[in-house]
Amino acid sequence: MALEGSLRDFDLFSLFNMIKIQGKSGTLVLTRGQEFVKVYFDNGEIVGVDSNQVRMEDRVGSMLVRLGRLTGEELLEMIQRQRQTLKRMGVLLIESGKVSPQDLQDALSHQATAILHRTFRWVSGDYRFDSIVPADLDRDHFPPMPVDTVLMEAARVQDEWPEVERKLPSFDQPVTRTAKAFALHLDIHRDLAGVLEGHGATHSGTSGLSHEEEMVLSYFDLPQSIEEVVQISRYDELDTCKAILSLIQKGLLEVTARTEIPRVLRPWVEETPDEPLVEEPDVRSGLLWPLVALFVAVPLILWVPRARAGYNLGLASLQPADVSVVNDGPARALQAWALRMASPSDGGGSLADALGRPMTGANPVPDLSKLPDPMAPVPVPADMAVKSHGR
Repeated sequence: MALEGSLRDFDLFSLFNMIKIQGKSGTLVLTRGQEFVKVYFDNGEIVGVDSNQVRMEDRVGSMLVRLGRLTGEELLEMIQRQRQTLKRMGVLLIESGKVSPQDLQDALSHQATAILHRTFRWVSGDYRFDSIVPADLDRDHFPPMPVDTVLMEAARVQDEWPEVERKLPSFDQPVTRTAKAFALHLDIHRDLAGVLEGHGATHSGTSGLSHEEEMVLSYFDLPQSIEEVVQISRYDELDTCKAILSLIQKGLLEVTARTEIPRVLRPWVEETPDEPLVEEPDVRSGLLWPLVALFVAVPLILWVPRARAGYNLGLASLQPADVSVVNDGPARALQAWALRMASPSDGGGSLADALGRPMTGANPVPDLSKLPDPMAPVPVPADMAVKSHGR
């Protein structure tokens, strides 16, 4: 029996906690308008998350780019190969050797977490729980997620997000580095330079920023909106926004007055890239219908029997059956009877001539009108009548 209701009456925290405590297995479907999220449970643990509103930056390939396990160019190559083979992206990535199974597990976990965190912000919607778990879940690359961990992280996001969102500028406003930030030497750049020179990582002269803040600051090489940085950040939305807010408060980032900012092209997180990744053939070509007519006409010309002899006279000769010449005995007999019944006086000869199929010889069917009427009373001889009267 399915469990269903409204999220206004039974919130997500209570719903997830109940499924965990009872160790249920099944699919929880959450709907809000046209959006739906499916959470798959097995013995009270989350074994899969799906949504029809997964953002481009939250898809597995894009998540691998954000985590630094894959370059954007490599992902575009995989997308093109996926369109040609129709295989799952994760399968193609592992087959190519570009990512490890652990990398794919991390990407799927980040994807599920991003979807769940946004879903826990819903204040309205409906839920339905059915005890059916799809058999095609990718259990090899999606380790079960404990519900307690998800609930604790969702509670943290719900507590901190309103305050962070209130202090941040609008997500579509351009934000840029300040002069102070450009003069700052980041540890991540210094460590990378040391590795390239063969000296190894150094930790002297720290910038005073956390590793997360330095990574987020490095995303602002050009003026960008907060929304664009969230799309490429390897951290979740809340932690990225917290780092941006901290950098603004420290005077390292500021909102710029520029109305136009240079657009950074990232095709792997674009819904509609400027250039198509794969050229699609135009199926509406003007040759389509002529080719269809040709494929239909050729078999008719070559393989449909043209002889008029056959049991199915109409289809065999593509002619009306009543004007066809028949050669088999039963068909000739039926035709003779039809002609005799249609024109008893001359055996159907005039009708056959009118149809362009004159009869050869006389109609073998006798003229029934010349035979005695079987329904007429039989006359009784006079002597028989007298004897009968005498008795």
